[in-house]
Formats: sequence, C-alpha cells, structure tokens
Amino acid sequence: MTKSVVQPSTATDSDIVFWAGIAVAVGSLGVVVASAFYAISPVPAALPMPGVSIPNALNGMITGRTSMLAAGTVGIIFDVILAVGTLLLMVFRTPASLQIERAGWAFVTISVLVFVMVDSLSAGVLTQIAAQAGAMAAFAGFKLLFNTLFVLGTLAFGLGIPLILVSEMKSESPVLAKPLIWIGIVAAIAGLLSGMLYFANVSLPQVIGISIAGGTLIFAIYGIQIARSAR
Repeated sequence: MTKSVVQPSTATDSDIVFWAGIAVAVGSLGVVVASAFYAISPVPAALPMPGVSIPNALNGMITGRTSMLAAGTVGIIFDVILAVGTLLLMVFRTPASLQIERAGWAFVTISVLVFVMVDSLSAGVLTQIAAQAGAMAAFAGFKLLFNTLFVLGTLAFGLGIPLILVSEMKSESPVLAKPLIWIGIVAAIAGLLSGMLYFANVSLPQVIGISIAGGTLIFAIYGIQIARSAR
C-alpha cells in the first residue's frame, strides 16, 4: 500500500500567499475605513432597511452626500484589492485544516465583488441622482438595488468567514489567536442572521454594518498573520 504524500508549497506559492495576505490586510483596512464613513452617514441612506421611507433615504443621501461619496470611493478601491487577495488565497494557500476553507474564500470573494457594486452605487449613482430635481422614482429603484446587493454581500460574507476561521481554529498551529477567530465568527454569523431577517421585514441595519466592519477588521489582522506565516 502506498502512502499519500503532501507536497510542500513551492517558493513561488509562498511568495503569492505572502502578497495575497498583504492584499487582504490592506483591502480589509480600507473596508473598515469605508465602513466608518457609512457609519457617520444617515442610516436610511447608508444601510439596508426593509420598508425604508424613500423620501427619508433621499434626504439622507443629500445631507450625507460627502460621507457617502467618501465611503463609496474608498470602498471601491479597497474592495478590488481585497478581492484579489481572497481569490489568490483560495487558489494558492493550502487550507489550514479543512478543504472547505476554499469554499469560504470563494464566498468571501463573491461578497467583496458584490460590495464593489454597492460602493459604486454609493459613490457614482445614488449621490448623483439625489442631487437631481424630480429624481424620486429613479432614486427609489437604485436605492432598492443598493439595499438588496448590500444584504446579499453580507449573506455571502456571513457564509464564508466561518468556513475559513473554523478551518484555521482546527489547525495544529493556527496563525490567528483563537479569541480573534471567535470574534470573527460571531461577527459573520450576526451579519448572516440580520441579512436573512431583512427579507422577513426585520430591520437590523446597524447589526449588518457592525458585522461587516468587525469581520473585516479581524481579516486585516488575519491577512498580516498569513503574510508572516508565508515567510
């Protein structure tokens, strides 16, 4: 009977994982900054709320235009960096303990790409439409799209993070401290549940926002640790 042998990663793969970890760290920090701009914007404009008053959202988009523009602009740039990092880790990083980790990276990549569209709507569409006269109908349609994409991105995020962090936690030598792993898992599950409740007309916008901000903050630390472990 022959024994299976796990081949070590090549030096090239290690370099890719290093830079992917850096990309995840930098991208995640940027998302945290974007989340802070969303947090200081009027809630009806910045976060998904089922049954939201469109006039309130429109007024919030006008009064919070500067912070919404900043949130969207920062978000787009760092979403792209984060997506590159998560995609590379899905392909080139050997799972810490469970193969399901790769599915987790795929979910997170999908989430980040959805948030590219969310941030594009924030920076380049909603803030522009809100400033136009007689824009209520157009604004309503794009705002509902913004809300739906925001929730879908949160759901993908909530599905992916636990798969990655549980694999890390079960590793013999996890690169991330277990308290941080648990914080990341709890933040992701909170976002998953609040996102699902959105479709049941239960409004928990702040929970969704905190979930994304908290989860990406943990991932900023995680990215640094992944990069360090690749050296």
